[in-house]
Amino acid sequence: MAEPNVVDHDPGTDLQPPFATILCAVDGSRGSKFAARQAIAICEPGVRLGFLAIANERTSGEGAHEVDLSEARARDALEEAAQEARQAGIEAAAKLLHGAPTADLLLAEAEDYELLVVGCEDIPRGAGVFLGKTATQLAHRSEGPLLVARNTSGEDSFPGTILLASEGTEESWTVARAAIALARSHQSRLRLVYVPGQMHPEHYRRVQEQMKLAEESTGTPPELIAEPGPVAEQIEKAAEATHPSLIVMGKRGLSGAKALGSVSERVMHKAASSVLIIPS
Repeated sequence: MAEPNVVDHDPGTDLQPPFATILCAVDGSRGSKFAARQAIAICEPGVRLGFLAIANERTSGEGAHEVDLSEARARDALEEAAQEARQAGIEAAAKLLHGAPTADLLLAEAEDYELLVVGCEDIPRGAGVFLGKTATQLAHRSEGPLLVARNTSGEDSFPGTILLASEGTEESWTVARAAIALARSHQSRLRLVYVPGQMHPEHYRRVQEQMKLAEESTGTPPELIAEPGPVAEQIEKAAEATHPSLIVMGKRGLSGAKALGSVSERVMHKAASSVLIIPS
């Protein structure tokens, strides 16, 4: 997957749109409609938007016909998404693929884009991993930025409120810049959640620098939520208290069993809002 646009930290430099190319998966479900609307909402002038549907119809050995997504429904989903984009003044490409597994095809196609957007209904964490839910697999396996879209309040103004989860590490600048750029472009209310620790006091100083950049870029100082405790739990508590339409957070390069316990995956499954996950 292509690297997102990132500029060196300089408070005097205008932030660029975080993603120049966006791929959104659609299948006609409620979740994919949320994904299409939110992908359209974050498109800025010059951003290339593409919609992708994956049809998969097969016949089992006993002659039974199984359908994950029929070609007709896939074409309808693509046309509906493209029409909604046109109504917003955006020309979007539409592509139909055939085959399975869906997650594999999505990840391969997403390599030509900077952001992948997928819809997500409420998925129990364990069930999602072991039953092969596409959004869960993508969160587990994707090496690039991923927006998992859910129905949020104030859909027309998405992202009206953004919760930035920052670790305060040097790598967290990538996540912070993306959240701040989105907040500035959409006049979103921005809050920052940071879980302090005793080991790295420089992390808090970096969080303060990120808050300064946010204020300079948006004109409004962000609210800081800083409570010690388990990181995933504190992010979830902050989200429950502030009701953001979007959580923006990082993802460490974990794989295998370790990734099943990652903070980003835990938050994605429990959050009531959409979640933008950006690898550190």
